[in-house]
Amino acid sequence: MRSKAIPKISERYLAGIERQADRLPRTRTRHNAPARDAAAVAAMFFEAKHAKNVPQCFAGRFTFLNRTHDFGGAEKIDWRVDMDGGSYQLWRANLAFMGWLSPAFDSDPERALGFAETVIAGFREQARFQRSSDFADVWNSYPVAQRILTFSAILIRLPERYSARSERATIDAFLRLNVAYLLGNLETELGFNHLERNLSALALYALAAGTVPPAIEAALHRHFPHVVGETFGEDGAQLERSAMYQALCIQSLRILSALDIWSDAQAALLHRRLTGAEAALAALTLGDDRPIMMNDAWFDETPRTSAVLNGAPTPGFVALEDAGYVRLADGDVAMVFDAGPIGPDANPGHGHADFLSVELSLGADRLIVDPGTTHYAPDRQRDTERSWHAHNGPTIADGRPVEYLGSFKVGRRTAATLDGHGENGAGQWAEGSLSFDGATVRRRVSLSNDCTITLRDSWHGGAGWQSRLLVPDDWQVEASDTTQIRFIRGDRTVVFSVEGGSLSLAPASWTCRYNATSAAHAVTLTPAGDSAALIIRTR
Repeated sequence: MRSKAIPKISERYLAGIERQADRLPRTRTRHNAPARDAAAVAAMFFEAKHAKNVPQCFAGRFTFLNRTHDFGGAEKIDWRVDMDGGSYQLWRANLAFMGWLSPAFDSDPERALGFAETVIAGFREQARFQRSSDFADVWNSYPVAQRILTFSAILIRLPERYSARSERATIDAFLRLNVAYLLGNLETELGFNHLERNLSALALYALAAGTVPPAIEAALHRHFPHVVGETFGEDGAQLERSAMYQALCIQSLRILSALDIWSDAQAALLHRRLTGAEAALAALTLGDDRPIMMNDAWFDETPRTSAVLNGAPTPGFVALEDAGYVRLADGDVAMVFDAGPIGPDANPGHGHADFLSVELSLGADRLIVDPGTTHYAPDRQRDTERSWHAHNGPTIADGRPVEYLGSFKVGRRTAATLDGHGENGAGQWAEGSLSFDGATVRRRVSLSNDCTITLRDSWHGGAGWQSRLLVPDDWQVEASDTTQIRFIRGDRTVVFSVEGGSLSLAPASWTCRYNATSAAHAVTLTPAGDSAALIIRTR
């Protein structure tokens, strides 16, 4: 209703938002240490994602999601550019985030001031609530929150010698316009990372202003029980179960923690959630210093884990029981096993059917990879990448444990369960199961003290039993038959062998970058009976 009605009264609506913005406090030119630290957190994330856009952004040229477009000048930016060719315009959304302005200011603040003023003028001219689509992209609350984070971080970090510049006043006014809009359009219906990002944006603006306006304080307290109390498990994992979003959650929790409005109980819960979230991110990171790819995720949306965690040590065996993830690690082997649900029942939209899947790295090289996320557009590719049969777990040909309804909606579904885990004198292990429609699959993963990995699978019910594993084609096939496949990469050799079944090899693909795919080998295990094991030996 909002999207249809407001374009008919767009100028009146915009004037109302501007009046609300005028009542919000202007940002200060001097800031305390908590504000500076929170701004540095936001800037670190923007730098990791957008360093590639500096200096090209000054000339109106941008690279997002592995696609580049040159507008021919900052004053020529088209905020409704179609770079995705479909209904889900994530490239356009990234443009509207304006996060690229943060590293631009770090690179050349003098030049960036005029650049930002030009960018803001063009945006305000084109995005005046005159189209219903504005609420789906340029004025969607998620991009609005990202803009608030961007400009709040910029103004907190901007050298004081620029405090009297007219361009700074333009930025301040635009920031407050976005804050006023967001206060009336919080994404409470999504309730997870979107609302969390909304709240952290309001918090960073309050830190930039040096005061917490009553409307912002009320919103933060109203949604604190859900966002901080309920969207994380006690193991620290964010319930959407995407390690990429796990890193972004740490950004939000650090910013929220910088405010001094919390009760002792709230501050203690924030500390517990942040500490747990950091530990969970470390557990979900492989040997290449990047998080696993299970559920919606891709590389370079966030900084490397060591940067996010300030070089915290790499953990060994970790069981995240609320999330259903288990990390098995020893020497240069790191493996993550998924025996959890597809996502929270209230909002499982980022979930993939990676039940009982694994991802595995040897040192900095990934050996078993998730199929990944090519894009968010509602099409066959999106359905395939989220499907059960595309992942690295035991499957049944005619089984369908999840029903997808478009890009983010999920219908009928089941969940895997973590049945046990532990460490003993022989090594580390975990096991899980998945049951639906009278069928059950089970997997036990183990990592022995000599770094041998064993995946032992069993099936009951249904037809067409198999397990598939994706190996990136950076690993070359040296030899293969139905009992053994030998991969090499540089001076490293890995041997896959089977007990109780046979192996086959076929070309496949995977993705670790949005809008891009890479070649892979699909290793398929077909059991001779109702169970079989794949053994991976490294040397």
